[in-house]
Amino acid sequence: MELTAFDQVLVYGDTGPAGAARESVRLAGAAERLGYHRFWVAEHHGATSGCGSPEILVTAAAAATSTIRVGTASVLLPHYAPLKVATTFNLLERLHPGRIDLGIGRGPGAAETVTRLLAREGEAPYHEKIEQLLAHLTAGTDLLPDSTPPQLWLTGAGAGGAHLAARHGLPFCLAQFAHGVLRPEIVELYRENFRPGPFGAIPRVSIAVRVACADDPGDVRLLRAGFALGATSANRRTLPSWDELHALAPAAPLPDPAPGDMSLLAGVPAEVAEQLVALTAAYAPDELAITTLCPDFDLRIRTFELVRAMAPAVLVPTPFS
Repeated sequence: MELTAFDQVLVYGDTGPAGAARESVRLAGAAERLGYHRFWVAEHHGATSGCGSPEILVTAAAAATSTIRVGTASVLLPHYAPLKVATTFNLLERLHPGRIDLGIGRGPGAAETVTRLLAREGEAPYHEKIEQLLAHLTAGTDLLPDSTPPQLWLTGAGAGGAHLAARHGLPFCLAQFAHGVLRPEIVELYRENFRPGPFGAIPRVSIAVRVACADDPGDVRLLRAGFALGATSANRRTLPSWDELHALAPAAPLPDPAPGDMSLLAGVPAEVAEQLVALTAAYAPDELAITTLCPDFDLRIRTFELVRAMAPAVLVPTPFS
């Protein structure tokens, strides 16, 4: 089973937008040193989301690393011309051959007001845009310079995304963090309906999970508090810094997580490992994509280190990778 370090490039009070972008590039290097197979960034728009142009961060992260695959989870395809997306990632693949992933999704990735500003009149439906993108990347015409295509993934949280990934023979990443409960029926639907294509001969599944893991239970409580505050931060321009969490968390009511809640895997390493065992038993995934919500950069790295230690000692690459 492979591991992906998945960064949502969140903006915390003490780092600011510039710091969030720089820390994301540093995180790519740390993920490579820890033995992660991929590093992905998410496209999100807004004051607390530091990555409205993920291809820029992919470029920087790929230039700062040498072996790890780097890509998106995901480019919000409804907002863009498929040829432009294909052109961008064709160039990235030429600069970093064999290392670029193109994850696509439909979002929303932004508040409704921002989504309206990104929208353009006369846009094709999402499923048609996927078909156009795949055609551009496989047609071998003069629309794009010759290059091997990036590795494509379709990311989603429900049956619609699973159907589209299966229909086009794409690997599928399920956003488990969007669900409080396990949803193995979505992955089963994908596997049962998978049709081999240019981007995959067999179904391949990644499960994206949000983790709050630390050696100190007190740090775990602060991370859980940060998650709770982040979920209600619509009027904030930044998420709480680590110092703010120390000041706010003792007085903040922090309800116990619902039994079996899988939207956030929280705890000390033994507790998170137990939750990951349940998750992998339900989905039998090929890969796990790990993201976290942690304002302290060193502790963020430690989270990825702890999860890496829970995985098998040797992660065997597959022909797909």
